[in-house]
Formats: sequence, structure tokens, C-alpha cells
Amino acid sequence: MYPLNSLWPMALLIAVLATSGHAQQIQSTFADLSLPGNWQPAKHYAAAQFGSDLFYDPGKGALVLISQQAGLQKVGEIAKFFDGSQGASKEAAGVMSSAEFPLPLAYTERASKDLARGMKPPRMWDMKEGEGNPVWFYVSQLFDDYHMKDTGGSWEVREEFLPVRVCKAEQLAVTGGDALLFEVETDKPANDAALKRFHMPAGLKDQRVRFGWVQFAPGGIASGQGVLAVAFATAANSGLTIEEVLKQVSSAKIKPL
Repeated sequence: MYPLNSLWPMALLIAVLATSGHAQQIQSTFADLSLPGNWQPAKHYAAAQFGSDLFYDPGKGALVLISQQAGLQKVGEIAKFFDGSQGASKEAAGVMSSAEFPLPLAYTERASKDLARGMKPPRMWDMKEGEGNPVWFYVSQLFDDYHMKDTGGSWEVREEFLPVRVCKAEQLAVTGGDALLFEVETDKPANDAALKRFHMPAGLKDQRVRFGWVQFAPGGIASGQGVLAVAFATAANSGLTIEEVLKQVSSAKIKPL
């Protein structure tokens, strides 16, 4: 038997761990990070994320993508949002989509065939090919539809994105180098059809979705050492934050390729 007063610190510690979210080490090709979640390798879910390591937390439905780049990407597009004055923006969703959450090849191939026939492509959650795939789910929360316009007898087709709120767009100096941060949140919660098709956990129901992207240049932008990039997607109320990702990325030891 333990004295009651000796059990109190242990009970308090258990309660803190249960509510704060356990940090688990992610071992990737490019760097090892310790982030809140129960991470599993998820390369088999890859849509068009060539060159990235994917990790998925099936309990929370969170996704992390880790890669190395030759330099900072989409700097000009992200800089448009530095002053934080914009409201809901479709352009911001397009930046995040094109950089880290591109449309799956199976979907674009189907859409191309339908558009060539003058037909409207299906929604992503209407396609069996995406069954149970969290990458498709997050892509579908940025992409809206194809917009077709008759321009003098020929059809012009362009991708339309959903409005998102820019939470953070910032370039800053941190210990060990320079970082470019970009974070957006969907304007509305995910629809039930998407949650069901992609087998997302119940915790995402009625939740907006948050996307973050951290690019870290060790030694500074001009150092020429390459860039470690980490993107993530999760429920808006998740404990996985862009500040925690930045902390981990800026202190990580980048592995030589």
C-alpha cells in the first residue's frame, strides 16, 4: 500500500499526460521530429506528394508530410498575406494545395476525361478510388471544382478552390536559420459525405480543418544548405500547432540524402 499523499503526484502526472497529448518521435528520411500524436508511416496514402514522407495519426485524423527542398517555395504568393488584412481567400487555398496537397492523379485523370466530353467531373468523395484515404480528404477540403468558361468558341478550364482564413503568414529569423510559415483554416467544417468516404475519425465531425506549412532554411536563406519542409493537416481544435512544428523543425538534425 502506498500512502495517499504519495499517489497524488502520480495521479496528477497521468492527468496532465492524458490532456496534453503525447509527443511521439517521427523518423523520416529527411529528419526526426517529436510531435503530438500516434504517428504511423502512410506512404501508401500518397496522392501526388512525390518526394515526401507521410505520417498519419488514425485516432485524430492528422497528417504530416516531411520533405527537403532546394530552397524556399511559394515565397511571393505567401508574402501577399503577410499583413494579415485579407479575409476568406480562395487564393490562399490554391497556394497550399499546389505546394503540399495537390489533386490525386486518379482524380485528375477522371476529371480530364469528363471535361473533354463536356461533362462535369464528380466530387472527390464520390469516387471509389479515394476510399479510406486521408490525403484525399484533406485535398478535398481545399479544392472546390473545375470552372469551365466559353472563350470565343473554346472552353477554358481552371481549378477553383474553397475560401480559407489565413491564420499565419510570416517569414522570420529563428535559432539556427530562417523560417517561412503559412497556416490556413477552412471557412466551414467538412461535410459528412467526405468524412464517410475517407473514413475520418469522429473527432473531425463539425470541425473546421487547419493546414500548416513550415519551411526552414538552416544557416539562413542565403546559406545554400537546402530547406527542411513540414506540412500538416488536422482538425482546427487539434493540439498539433504550427508553433510546435516550427520548434521541432528548427532544432532537427537534417539527414544527408
